[in-house]
Amino acid sequence: MVASGALEGQRVELLEGVLVDVSPISPAHTVVVTRLMRHFAGAPQWWTQVQCPLTVPPSSELEPDLAVFATEPSPERHHTTALLVVEVAVSSQMIDRNVKAQLYAQANVPVYWLVDIPARNVEIRTEPGANGYGRCLTHGEQDKLPTPLAGVEDIDITALFAGIAS
Repeated sequence: MVASGALEGQRVELLEGVLVDVSPISPAHTVVVTRLMRHFAGAPQWWTQVQCPLTVPPSSELEPDLAVFATEPSPERHHTTALLVVEVAVSSQMIDRNVKAQLYAQANVPVYWLVDIPARNVEIRTEPGANGYGRCLTHGEQDKLPTPLAGVEDIDITALFAGIAS
């Protein structure tokens, strides 16, 4: 379908063999993703990608809002795991918490962040396993978001949400 152009211009993700519509990108979503991208892009030892595919066999191809990898992507195939994956949610929290969290754990992504814009917090999931993530901690405004990557400073959550209406 993709090669034929049938999905041209449509915002979809492949989740467990099903094409799922992706929510439109709001201005607040754009600001948060851009702030995160700029933060991680300052560490040249890591490869940071925004809204690029991550293949999770056998039947999923997600497009996380931000993913950080140890290596540059191959020109022949998409990455199948990452060091850190971030989803930024305005209205997609249920899919991000349940379906995507399970898939990222299946892909053995060690750290998954869900940035919940309306709640103004960040959920950090760690300890991936067969049944999802074993640990989930929530950090709110006034907290520092601990970055799991060497050479990348922790993130001030108040600054991450600065200027965004609650």
